[in-house]
Amino acid sequence: MAGAQRVGITWLLLCVLLSLSITADAKRGKKLSLLHRVHTYATTVDTANISKEFYSYSRAFIKVDKRNPILMLVPSAYIISRGGKREFLTERFSKIRMKNYSDFDTRTLLRISNIPSYRGAMSSFNRYMTPTIYDETVVGNTILSPFHPNNFKFYKYKVDAVTGDVVKLSFSGRRKNTQLVHGNAVIDKLTGRIISCNIWSEYDMVNALLSMTMGNRGANSLFPKDCDGLLRFNFLGNKVSAHYISNYGLNNALHGDGYDNADNPALMDSVRPGTLPAQERKIVDDILAAKAVKDTADTVATHKKRGSWVKMVFWDAVGDNVFNRIKMTFGQNSQGYLRINPVLNPLYMSYSDRRGFTYKFAMHANYQTGEDAELLGNLRFGYSFKIKQYYFRLPLYFYMSRRKNRYVKFEIGNGNRIRNNLIYNDMEQALNNFGNHALMIKTPDHFNEFTQTDARLVLNFDVNSFIGFQVGSLFQRYKAFTTGFFRAMDKPTHYSAFAPVFEVQYRPMGWSGPILTLDYDRGVTNVLNSNMKYERYEFNAEYIHHLNRLQALQMRLGAGFYSHKGRDTYFLNYENFKENNIPGGWNDDWSGEFELLRSDNYNSSPYYVRGNLTYESPLLLLSWLPIVGHYMEMERVYVSWLDAHKMHPYVELGYGFTTRFFSAGLFVSNGKGNRTFGCRFGLELFRHW
Repeated sequence: MAGAQRVGITWLLLCVLLSLSITADAKRGKKLSLLHRVHTYATTVDTANISKEFYSYSRAFIKVDKRNPILMLVPSAYIISRGGKREFLTERFSKIRMKNYSDFDTRTLLRISNIPSYRGAMSSFNRYMTPTIYDETVVGNTILSPFHPNNFKFYKYKVDAVTGDVVKLSFSGRRKNTQLVHGNAVIDKLTGRIISCNIWSEYDMVNALLSMTMGNRGANSLFPKDCDGLLRFNFLGNKVSAHYISNYGLNNALHGDGYDNADNPALMDSVRPGTLPAQERKIVDDILAAKAVKDTADTVATHKKRGSWVKMVFWDAVGDNVFNRIKMTFGQNSQGYLRINPVLNPLYMSYSDRRGFTYKFAMHANYQTGEDAELLGNLRFGYSFKIKQYYFRLPLYFYMSRRKNRYVKFEIGNGNRIRNNLIYNDMEQALNNFGNHALMIKTPDHFNEFTQTDARLVLNFDVNSFIGFQVGSLFQRYKAFTTGFFRAMDKPTHYSAFAPVFEVQYRPMGWSGPILTLDYDRGVTNVLNSNMKYERYEFNAEYIHHLNRLQALQMRLGAGFYSHKGRDTYFLNYENFKENNIPGGWNDDWSGEFELLRSDNYNSSPYYVRGNLTYESPLLLLSWLPIVGHYMEMERVYVSWLDAHKMHPYVELGYGFTTRFFSAGLFVSNGKGNRTFGCRFGLELFRHW
């Protein structure tokens, strides 16, 4: 009898466990089914008839809680980094023109602000107020959305409550990483539509809590109808907090668009949804009072005479432009644009074993000369403190047609000091010919080094999206670093090369696929004092295969050779295989370079064959580590291979990562006359600001 009871109890327990397992599987199946509807909801919405134009209201209240002089170095924070004022308010009523889901133009119709000269402050906060939660990333190319199917593996989900046809869903990252968020959402159980959502994020020194209500139906349900943001910035003892409010899909309460950045607080009162808190209402009242005083011309004129001119010019014009980026438009219809990096900002530095610390400066300008025509220039400048050398590169473009990619390009710049063993051997032979007199000539340490400058003028003509070509000329000049020694040896101190150049470019899949190029140039003498003869061919193939928005394989294959070179042609300077002397950070050619390879090794070779492969992804390796893994944004694995004269082969492997503060790479090679280990480092502070 006791045995039968034990058997019965055992069967009962098994049935209970089986029932619980079936119930758990059913709940899990329901949760996965719900997540599938959420992740695919955007694909079920017809966006063909989306409203292309609508109006919005936005308000930003910024409070400087704590500050020190370092705040001046933060982009767009200079204007709030000094003075007695610590509370700032900006209101805007704007017209928005949609291009696609994450691309739109905004025209401000009304704006009031107590920020001097109506300048933007903490402009990086603004991008949080247009979140794209159905996209792969919520803010620009950062912060992985928990509502996109590609990011499902990075998040944990929990159904908190079910009320009728509405589900409350909580989510959090599987790792504690800066690109992942946590929060909750209210979801329509039947369709997977997000009704409202709260997201907590911490990225690039900005802590943000976003609360949004999505549109009701159709294409409008993909966009927030209302968005409320609490943001906080912390950096080296500086603390700035902000409250942002945005309302979208509003009617045009102005009865027309005949406004452009109009400063009218009374009119803003008529279009503002809701009322202002007392603290913000006081700022608006102060703006109204200041505007009334400003209308009395005599008061304004008297006030400006009392020394404020020096303060305005020095602090506002000079100080702001020295420490922060300059962005401005010019021309009657704002057809020109100018952007200048900070002149004296210590954050714009990079480091590598070869060049040591390098200071960087960049300037971009363009001017629209017609509907499809444009003038464009980019100046890049750098100084290496280790080898005490300036670098610069200035390309100037005149686009006859941007749409068809047809332009004339003039470019001038310089490169690393170049050296060649052939010159060393010739000079050694010359010293031997001097006999005993050679003892009277002191050989300098850098006698085998030459500075180099190049200039080119080319016409680029794309026949269509598959085929294009370039034709033009290239001038290269090499000057001995120790000219006195070469004169004493009765040797030339300058070597120059002038060459007609020709390039054919083939894109088998258009601009979305690989790009294949074949380059040819032939040096001729007695043109611009050129004294070098050569004939060079180079082939290059590049392709970036995007696995998704943030994961990519970057591939590059190239080869080059000299079919002919004259007796005094010492410098074999390849066009598609050279160093980037002014690195621009994480996204600037890191995947197509050899970090440990000495340039004179491949420049002295009559041929080369190379290959580069880079895999880039967020949350790859180091993001799994505690504490430090939280700050990992993107990671890369590098594999590079080269075959050249006396290098059969040269192999280089590397790993790199970037954080909010810096990017770094570690590299190893098999030597072959080069370094076997090295690193690269760059400051990445405020890269996304």
